Amino acid sequence: MDEIRHEFELLIYSRNAFDRVERAKELVDYVLTQPRFAPARATTHDLYSGRASQWDEQMDRSLDKLVPNVERPWSECIFERSRYPSCKFIVIFGLSPSEPFSISNYRTEERFVRKAVGLEDWLDFASGLLYRHQAWYAAFYLSEEWHAKNYLAWRALYSIVCDRKETLERKAVVGSELEKCVPGVYWGNYFGPFYVDWFGREKFEDLPCVEKLWLDGGGIFFTTASTPFDWNTNEARQLQQAVKEHLGQNAFFDCETVLARVRQLEPIPRYMEPEQFQSPRRLPDFPFTIDPTYSQPRPLEEQLADARQTFESHGYTLIEEDECTLLFRDESGGKLRVTVGEGGSIEFLPQQ
Repeated sequence: MDEIRHEFELLIYSRNAFDRVERAKELVDYVLTQPRFAPARATTHDLYSGRASQWDEQMDRSLDKLVPNVERPWSECIFERSRYPSCKFIVIFGLSPSEPFSISNYRTEERFVRKAVGLEDWLDFASGLLYRHQAWYAAFYLSEEWHAKNYLAWRALYSIVCDRKETLERKAVVGSELEKCVPGVYWGNYFGPFYVDWFGREKFEDLPCVEKLWLDGGGIFFTTASTPFDWNTNEARQLQQAVKEHLGQNAFFDCETVLARVRQLEPIPRYMEPEQFQSPRRLPDFPFTIDPTYSQPRPLEEQLADARQTFESHGYTLIEEDECTLLFRDESGGKLRVTVGEGGSIEFLPQQ
């Protein structure tokens, strides 16, 4: 994702929205019959076997490849349209056992939404998508906005040999896992009924925003600038910050803090992720269980040794250690708490 696409995107988070053929057919019919955005071709992917097949005209047979089952809990369909406005829809059907949300992406070329009528048509199309996906959360943005708020390059420390640091540049999307925090506030935002209840409906009644619309199903859509192209103006930035403060800033990914702390401490240990550099986020009690990932973690002893070596090389002094936490002091008397293992974090504790 080094090159920023010139597209307008819709990212939808949902759960088991297409667990029956009837629901999958409703979405596919909706997409294929759009007068402005109907795709010309589609490819289905079985993400477990790696097999791909072109969409065939026998609708029911093709839908059988998409609807999740015991043997194939997760599949993907990519719809594409080359005529103006060009579009690409990446739709996830089902859930991976280790992922609580399916994330689908719908995008079109940004020049189409420069005109008010084009933006209006896209938002009308998106409203139907949110309903059919039974969306929990969604974000509307130009690709450059997402790149600025949820994409990061940093130097990772792989080893220290004879005081020489071996590093490798890493690049990744950050803050996008809804089960860990709300990814951000963008030009356009949607919270489904679960999040409306969690934040409190009264919070949305007087939400600071440009436009606000309650949608079928109990969710709310709102914008923070007049057009998607104004997302980075001072007024829009201030309004986005006001939304976070109004709903509770500690529920959102803290991009500015993460970036500043990564730059301050990089190269950071290879096993640490940038999200660990923000304070713990406020989370709802989800009505489902989040399974742990299948990756095998490194032993805690190795993680503690790497963390100690990394932060001592930055001038921090270790003052306390327990089974999964290191406490350092910096030259000014401030403290840094590093927790390794699952749910690890890095907390800055300024001098009292």
